[in-house]
Amino acid sequence: MPPYSIRPMLPEDIELLADIRPGFITDTILKIERLGQGLEQGWRLVETKLATPYEKGAGYDFTPEERQNIAERLAQNNTLMEVAVEKNTGKIVGVLDVEEELWRNTVWIWNIMLDVDARGQGIGREMIQHTISWGRRRGLRAILLETQTNNVPACKFYLRMGFQLAGINTAFYTNQDMERDEIALFWVFPLRPR
Repeated sequence: MPPYSIRPMLPEDIELLADIRPGFITDTILKIERLGQGLEQGWRLVETKLATPYEKGAGYDFTPEERQNIAERLAQNNTLMEVAVEKNTGKIVGVLDVEEELWRNTVWIWNIMLDVDARGQGIGREMIQHTISWGRRRGLRAILLETQTNNVPACKFYLRMGFQLAGINTAFYTNQDMERDEIALFWVFPLRPR
């Protein structure tokens, strides 16, 4: 019997999300190489070994503002909101925060986060499968999400789940993203044939 269960999120769960430790450590990053110029410009991702592992500990914490955003989405009827709960303790160790975007006929994954101690148990895979089923039941065309070039573990997870890299935004966070090695990567999972 799995040590975790996944259930719908309740309003009282939102404050408990702050206890999740969703950071990561990686010994590689994805470097962006710009190719060409103008309209014939492109990019290439190159996985590069770091001299010192990169750790994003508190970078993904559920701040009061983020918990407020989640509460607002939970109150809507166009969302899939779930939590993963440790069966022995009742502690919330993961969250899935998904919203239907009617104007694009897509699913947007705002958050799929697991506590560092809850990884490798199949929870993320199950949450992605729930999202795929939910999106197909609603007749949506694709699932979309964003991650960063310094979160190689997440990028590899999305590839294993069948997502495809759909785009790169080199100025999504700041005008210096290329220098900071934190560039936005956009992913897509088609829910129906193109």
